[in-house]
Amino acid sequence: MADSSNHGKTSPRDQSSSHDHQPSSNTDRSPPAPPPVTAPHMMYYQPGPGGYPPGPHGPPPPFHPYPPPPHGYPQYPPQPQGYNNYPGHAPYYPPQNYHSDVGGRSFIRGFIMCSCFIFTGFFVSTLIMAFILHPKLPLYKVNAMSVENFNTSSVLTGDWSISLAILNPNTKLKGYFSDFKVDVVHDQTSEIAMSFVPNFQLEKQEEKQMDVKASSSNRGNVVSFQKWDLDKMSNEKQGGSITFGLKVTSIAEFKSPSMSTRSMMMLAICDGLKIVFQNNSGTGALDNGGKPVNCTLYM
Repeated sequence: MADSSNHGKTSPRDQSSSHDHQPSSNTDRSPPAPPPVTAPHMMYYQPGPGGYPPGPHGPPPPFHPYPPPPHGYPQYPPQPQGYNNYPGHAPYYPPQNYHSDVGGRSFIRGFIMCSCFIFTGFFVSTLIMAFILHPKLPLYKVNAMSVENFNTSSVLTGDWSISLAILNPNTKLKGYFSDFKVDVVHDQTSEIAMSFVPNFQLEKQEEKQMDVKASSSNRGNVVSFQKWDLDKMSNEKQGGSITFGLKVTSIAEFKSPSMSTRSMMMLAICDGLKIVFQNNSGTGALDNGGKPVNCTLYM
């Protein structure tokens, strides 16, 4: 049974223990204890060109990549279509190709160089073939020329008959002629009559005789001149003859089994065709002494 006299009192042991936990008196001025020191945290960086910097414990252990996921481990689900269009999500911009301009310039330079090589080869081959085949221009001649019902009144009339000869002097090339047209002219400028000839071809060294008919008044299509043109021809006719000319135009091309020339426009000028009229009538013929009149060819 506890002693009632000690109720409410503290034992001497408890008193001494309480005195130990009381703060020191004003006379105790010793400094407080320092906080505990912990070891610094070591940070490692990815090695650069010179490797890891030396540390107190040597270089860190080598880096080992994460192992691949085991077989059957679920992969990330594919992103839904329009993922980049979700609100708050920045749009994805593909990386720019900074070499596109360089590639385009290289392609253009290559294309130009290839084109130059192709055209150069074509030109050289054409020269070689031309030297081997040696194409020659055709020869034009006027064998005969006459007119009937020639009149130089207010309206010029006349029916013309012209005999032309065309020779292909090439031994390896055929000649193809199109848009063949014959014009009768006076003073090299005034067109008196004209006629068209159907397309034709000339074999190697072939000569073709053509009889061309032309009219100064073809039904309702009447050729008219100024008064001074008609007066000039009328004055010449009173002298017994009038000098005319022919302009023969065509598009010609020469071909062989291995080569063909480009289509070219040819113009043959036949000057000095003197038509003599008998007894000042409307009928006249070419006075050439029985010799053909050669024409000059222009291209």
